[in-house]
Amino acid sequence: MNSVFTEIKKLSLEQPIEVDTFNHDRYTVITRGTDRTKTTYSFGIPIYNEQTNDIVDMKYLHRKTGSYYIGSNAKITIRDSVKMQNQYGCCDIMLPGKISKKTENTVSWLSQETQIDVTPTLNGMTFKVMCTSTDRFNITIKTDRIFESTRSNDKYFSIMREKFVPFITVSCIGTLNDRGDVIAPCEIHNQKVDEKEYSLSFTNQSKSGKIIFFEINMQETKLFQDTTVESLHPKMNNAFGGTAFLGKTDTFGEQWLYSRVELSNLSKLQNKKVKKAILHIPKLNGSKSILTIHRIAARFCSFGSNWQNKIAVTAPIAESTVSNGYYHFDITKLLGELKNKSENFVIRAKNKTDKPVMISTGDNFYAPQILEVQYQ
Repeated sequence: MNSVFTEIKKLSLEQPIEVDTFNHDRYTVITRGTDRTKTTYSFGIPIYNEQTNDIVDMKYLHRKTGSYYIGSNAKITIRDSVKMQNQYGCCDIMLPGKISKKTENTVSWLSQETQIDVTPTLNGMTFKVMCTSTDRFNITIKTDRIFESTRSNDKYFSIMREKFVPFITVSCIGTLNDRGDVIAPCEIHNQKVDEKEYSLSFTNQSKSGKIIFFEINMQETKLFQDTTVESLHPKMNNAFGGTAFLGKTDTFGEQWLYSRVELSNLSKLQNKKVKKAILHIPKLNGSKSILTIHRIAARFCSFGSNWQNKIAVTAPIAESTVSNGYYHFDITKLLGELKNKSENFVIRAKNKTDKPVMISTGDNFYAPQILEVQYQ
């Protein structure tokens, strides 16, 4: 994602829109169509800076003292390292090599082994690392204070500032081919060096892979609370992973994405008369296999759910369409009148034999999910 308004233009099919400049709901842009119907586009990650109330401008400001970028609650400075800072602390991400190129959207590192392109997310950075099938890429993260715990699996690594709240999260997006499609996972492994330093390594999971792609973000409260569950790792929980591989793969077996929309974060929409609600989820690979959304029999836990204790599903209530790099789901019936509550559901492949689909989860800052609501 290059900007908030670029994505809104895609979803509105370039129709002329008028933006409500008085709205400062941190997740939402409110627009007005020619028929005066209002439409909200609520992103999975806050899109307004918490101090200035300005929409995040995903571009670098280059100065002699370094390159700067302001996210939704973090300041990022790139000089000899990538430094991320917010009210909870500061961390340095040490990369091999030196800066070789700067543009409005990318700062590139070059070493003897590889090139690394660093671009902004809504509250952090993505890292694209040129690789071969045998490459292992290493970085070091140093914090300015001691954090008591971490959470991790081979998809993400979080340094926790509270029991269930990260300070920062490193999340694998995947291994990319020449076209930029996710064709396989990439794996992350971590080792604690001391109380303030961690060593991380990333590995390519495909012989055809050309780029290892991951993101590092400072924590923000998310609109979609979710986790994947998978049959080959029936006890694994993926609370902070940013990518879902829905369908059946050799790496994960069958994978589902449990999710809920935290409607309490959307105060502007409480008790509105809803005409339509569409969930837009970024598509990260070339598959156009059909996905379905189902209600589930009980509330799931983002930190405790796994394949072994997965919750029963009902008949599908929405089936996907796909266009402009997104999967689209009409979830009007699921959300109803948008009262102050959350709705639990699961997304999975309609046919297990179809090509698996790679999509963003609610923890993806690079390509966030978007909820579009039309109301009067």
